[in-house]
Parts: sequence; structure tokens; C-alpha cells
Amino acid sequence: MRSLLIIGLGRFGRHLTTSLSELGNELMVIDKDEFVVNKMTSLVASAQIGDCTDRDVLKDIGVSNFEICFVCISNDLESSMVITTLLKDLGAKKVVTKVNQDLHAKFLITNGADEVIYPERDMARRAAMKYSTLNAFDYLELNSNYGIFEISPPTSWIGRTSAEINIRKRYHVNVIAYKDENQINPLDREVYTFKPEQHLIVAGDMKSFNSLISKKLQK
Repeated sequence: MRSLLIIGLGRFGRHLTTSLSELGNELMVIDKDEFVVNKMTSLVASAQIGDCTDRDVLKDIGVSNFEICFVCISNDLESSMVITTLLKDLGAKKVVTKVNQDLHAKFLITNGADEVIYPERDMARRAAMKYSTLNAFDYLELNSNYGIFEISPPTSWIGRTSAEINIRKRYHVNVIAYKDENQINPLDREVYTFKPEQHLIVAGDMKSFNSLISKKLQK
């Protein structure tokens, strides 16, 4: 369980609060809108109404007591920059700020954000990869050249084990798990036998993955 502060309860802030609460974290949320604050009280340890561009509001919260402070006010760059700067000035350990433009990200990093998150862009990239790659059911980007893919097994793998196929040496990817009825299970590389109805979770660079898909389609 981690102690986390979430500033701003717009759509992203509310979704973030809900997900972090479900994972068992101890949360404090703050927003200027009394209505949205009251809606989140059942999910958090503490909820407060306030304007976090006011230094005294943040000082009273005691931001240095939280492991991470999230700033979820991407539609107002000035406020986001002010809050990010104040958090660092007041001793926040780590500040993660939501952005919706690349230019905003540069300003916020300059003004003290330890990390920026760009959910709209990241989801767009994920959707583009998923729907432009044949036989890929899902995709998670780890960096610009490396990702994790969910695919069906190539026909030539069915009934064989990963050790028999020698996947890493032949295809330069790692099959790290298999998915059976929405349950993800770690792969035992020595004894697991590939089945047609199960999806595979594969990690690798784009070049190797595209090569694997190309060979898959040919067989």
C-alpha cells in the first residue's frame, strides 16, 4: 500500500483514483469542485476541497508525506505548472503530471515534474498498433522500439513445446505467458505445449515481431 496524493478530479483523475483505490493504496484527493470531491469520498482516506495553486493549501496538506503526488489538470497549463512547481518547492518526493500536448510536457519537466503521463497519446498509439497489426489482439509499448504483444500461436507451433521450437534463438522474441479464458499464466518454457485456442503474450522488438507475424501468415 502506498500513500498517494491526487490533485484534480476530472475524468482522468477520477479514473486514476478508482483504479489506485481498488489496488489498496491510501489516497488523498483534492479539487476545487465540491460535487466531484464528494463523489470520491468513499474510495479514499481523505478528500478535500481547495485550490492547489494556493501555496498555503498545499502546505497545509503536507505534500512531503506522500510517496507520489499526481497533478491531473492538463486542460490548464498555467495551473498545472504552478502546482507542479509548488509541490517540488514544498518537498514533494515525486511529482507525476498529466499532459495533453508534447509542448506542455517540456514545460512541466522544466518546472519540476519528475514524470509526465500522456494518456490520450499513449492510448492512441496502443490502438494504432493493435488495429494495424494483423493477428495482434493487444499491445503494450515499453519504448519506441520494444513492446509486449498478445497474439495467437503460429500454426507450426501447435502441439509443440517452446523448447522444441527454440523460439528465442529462431525468432528473437520471448514468449512470457499464455492467456486462457482471460487468465494470464506464466509460461514454463520446457513443458508448455502450444494450443490453438490460447493466446500468447510475446515480448520483443518491432523488427523481430513483424518477422514472426510475417512467417506466421505464410504457414
